[in-house]
Amino acid sequence: FPYHRTKEIKHALDRGKEFMKSIQREDGSWYGSWACCFCYGCWFGIEGLVTAGEPTSSPVIKRCCEFLLSHQRPNGGWGEDFTSCYDKDYAENGMYSYGDDGSGVVNTGWALLALAAAKCDDIIAIRRGVKYLMQRQLPSGDWPQEGIAGVFNRACGITYTAYRNVFPLWALGRCTEVYGRLLNDEISDADAVKRIQRYRQLEESGLLTRTE
Repeated sequence: FPYHRTKEIKHALDRGKEFMKSIQREDGSWYGSWACCFCYGCWFGIEGLVTAGEPTSSPVIKRCCEFLLSHQRPNGGWGEDFTSCYDKDYAENGMYSYGDDGSGVVNTGWALLALAAAKCDDIIAIRRGVKYLMQRQLPSGDWPQEGIAGVFNRACGITYTAYRNVFPLWALGRCTEVYGRLLNDEISDADAVKRIQRYRQLEESGLLTRTE
C-alpha cells in the first residue's frame, strides 16, 4: 500500500463511481436506504464520489449541491422525516412535529457534511446552516433529541440517540476545516462571498490548498 494492486483498485473505484452516477435521481439527489433520507443519501453520494476521485466541479456533484440548497429552510437548517423513506419523496415539512420550525439537527448535519465535502461555494448557505446548529446546541453541550433519523427496509424507524451529537459536531468541524474564518460573524455575508471567490481562484492556480 498504496501501490498494491493499483489497477484492480482503480477499476473497482471507477465502476463504483459509474454506479453511483447511474442511480442519481433526476433532481440531483440520492435516496438514502438506512436513514431519513435524502440529506443522508446526498452526503454518502458526494462523499463517496469525491473520495473516489470525482472532481468537485463535476456536474453530478453540482446537481446534488443544488438539490440540497433548494431545500434549506428559512431558519438555515434542513429537515425531513421517515416519510421520505417510504414515499421516496422529500418530506419537505416532515420535521414540523419533531424539530425546530421544520428543521432538524441531524438532517442539517448531513446536508452540511455533503456541501462541505463538495466545497460548495454558497458560503451564505453554509454560514446559515452552521449558525442554525450552533443556536440549537443546549447549555449542556448536547443537541436535542428530535424525530427518528434511522430506518430499516423503508418502513422500520430506528432511533439512534448518538446521531444528534455525532453529526452536528462532525459537520461543524468539517465546515471549519473547509471554510475557516469565513464562518466568523465579524465577516459580512458580502465580504465572505468575495473572499471565497478569491480563495477558489487561488486553489485553481495551485497557490492555495484549503481556505485559511
